[in-house]
Amino acid sequence: MFPARRAAAPARTLLRRQQPRRLASSTSHGEHHHAEPVNESFGRGFYVFLASVPVGLALYKYSTSDPNSKPWMTRLIENCFPKESMWEKRNALHTAAIEQAASDRHLFHSQSASLNFELSFPETFNSGSPMNVPAGNGSADLTAIVAHYEAKNKKIEEERVARMKDGKVVSIYDDNRYF
Repeated sequence: MFPARRAAAPARTLLRRQQPRRLASSTSHGEHHHAEPVNESFGRGFYVFLASVPVGLALYKYSTSDPNSKPWMTRLIENCFPKESMWEKRNALHTAAIEQAASDRHLFHSQSASLNFELSFPETFNSGSPMNVPAGNGSADLTAIVAHYEAKNKKIEEERVARMKDGKVVSIYDDNRYF
């Protein structure tokens, strides 16, 4: 291959890779095509607004023409909003409810926790470790405690039976739905 051809081959590929050049004198940038000027008016909304100003003033003047009554717009607004007496009733109810809630809260927070524990069975007193217990001190006398809880349970059972006899409570054992 001739040296001149060898030098021309890379130049040819370089020219193919370059982007085509766009000139500023093309039709998109030229000075020769202008759009016609647009005749713009104010539009319908502007004229409606201009007409509504004197109409609104005339309506206001007409509505306030009677000196003994309130203006028409004021009467319309008063009809849309609730009366002040209703707000006074609502506020009084709300204040009473808040005061009652505050007194209940003070009542509950001022009480101390109960120091009495309900026992499910009296042997819980003797549930300690049997180790290191001196002779004769192994168990306490629980007869008073047993008598107390037996009396309490007997009273509860009598009240339940009395309610059932009055017909206020139906026992699930008397009803055959479960057995």
